Amino acid sequence: MKIKIFFTLICNLIICNFQFSQNITNTLGTSGVFSLKDASTTFFSLSQSSGNLSLFRGLELLNTSAPTDGVIYKGGSRFIHNYGFGNNFFGTNSGNFTMSGTSNLGFGNSSLQSNTTGYTNIGFGNAALYSNTTGYSNIAIGNSSMLSNLSGYNNITIGVNTLLFSTTGNSNTVIGNLSMYSNVSGNQNTAVGFQSLFSNTSASGNSAFGNQSLYNNRTGANNTSVGSSSLFSNTIGASNTSLGTASLYNNINGNDNTAIGVNSMVSNESGNSNTATGFFSMYLNTTGNGNIGYGYYSLYLNQSGNWNTAIGMLSLYNNTSSENTALGYRAGLNIFSGSNNTCIGSYSQVSSAYASNQIVLGDNRIEQLRCNVQTITSLSDARDKKNIKELSLGLDFITKLHPRQFNWDKREWYDDNISDGSKMTEAPTAGFIAQELDEAQTAAGAEWLNLVLKDNPDKWEATYGNLLPVMVKAIQELKSENDALKDKLAQLEETQNLLAGEIEKLKDNQFKEVKYSEK
Repeated sequence: MKIKIFFTLICNLIICNFQFSQNITNTLGTSGVFSLKDASTTFFSLSQSSGNLSLFRGLELLNTSAPTDGVIYKGGSRFIHNYGFGNNFFGTNSGNFTMSGTSNLGFGNSSLQSNTTGYTNIGFGNAALYSNTTGYSNIAIGNSSMLSNLSGYNNITIGVNTLLFSTTGNSNTVIGNLSMYSNVSGNQNTAVGFQSLFSNTSASGNSAFGNQSLYNNRTGANNTSVGSSSLFSNTIGASNTSLGTASLYNNINGNDNTAIGVNSMVSNESGNSNTATGFFSMYLNTTGNGNIGYGYYSLYLNQSGNWNTAIGMLSLYNNTSSENTALGYRAGLNIFSGSNNTCIGSYSQVSSAYASNQIVLGDNRIEQLRCNVQTITSLSDARDKKNIKELSLGLDFITKLHPRQFNWDKREWYDDNISDGSKMTEAPTAGFIAQELDEAQTAAGAEWLNLVLKDNPDKWEATYGNLLPVMVKAIQELKSENDALKDKLAQLEETQNLLAGEIEKLKDNQFKEVKYSEK
């Protein structure tokens, strides 16, 4: 009871505002409680045993219009206040008492500390939007997020140190610790993932989704990167699209590339206008341009070859050259340095790894080539030909050829690549033997006929169509001989007729002489 009376006296002294300096010390006894109350309700209490101060009603603060109004301080620094219209600040030195910006929310030590006219900003985290002066409609969540922003607006950042150095960048959306860490003035970028677009400084229009996606990008614009470490090394390359972990990982300044699939185009550095779709497609491409790889491991080894099209798993896998087209599983797989080849169909292959200018339809299993017409039209304009003269090969050459009947027993049908007749086809077929054709054209000094393709020394091929002009020449020669024989026959018939007439005359004269002698 004595303690209660004592504290009542002290409170009355304070309320009375005595005009002299004094130190007032009140000591609570063990388990004592200091309370302020009316007859039945306690409004305030202080417990000696716990040291806790309890309020049983609200705490009413003035709206902050000056450092002395409605401010809660911590350690001598402003801690909670609502200076300005619609502003609320929570955290040591959050906000300030000079700004004119409205509807800002700062939550965290030093958040929005420098704001002047910026409005409708939200800074949530220590030093969030620390330097903002005139920027507006920004949302910064995370310690030091948008710390350097001055006038940038419409940015959204979530994560520690996001947009840390950005000063004037606008309309960026950033989610992930350290994402867009280095941005200064880049606009309209989207970065989602740890350290995504980490090095971006001034580039705009990029979208990065995935940890460290577009990590090194600085000034490259309009890139889209989806997948961990996709477009990781890109610095100035623009308008690239990568979808898949590590896709276009090493791209530095290549432009207009599209890579879809894990590790697709992972090695590309400066190649432009490529499209790679499929796991490890165009994996080693570095400087090649205008290539299309569609399928698992398609164009895998290509480095600098240009304008190739590979559609199908493992198609053009070994290619290093340019202007090849492959359509089908393993199509063009054996092409290495050959160019301007077209392979259509599963397992379709050119004659050798170095062959060029070939068209292949299907593999060795194809038995029929079907089309609505029976011949292939080819270029034959006289204006494109020089040194035109009569063909020197004809009937004599044809007579030295050996048309054969045989049964196929291909070596590739056997595991050891040695045929033994056990897989020989039942039905025979007709044709020529490549080695015999080669002997004939060599003997005639006519290798230029190209009747035999020997690019692959283990598999010779024959070009029967090149025999057509020779066959026509042989037919013409036969006709000439036939016409000559006809002329000779006609002459013989004429001579025979003359002789027959003379014989008739002789017979008639002989008859007349006999008659005369009888008389």
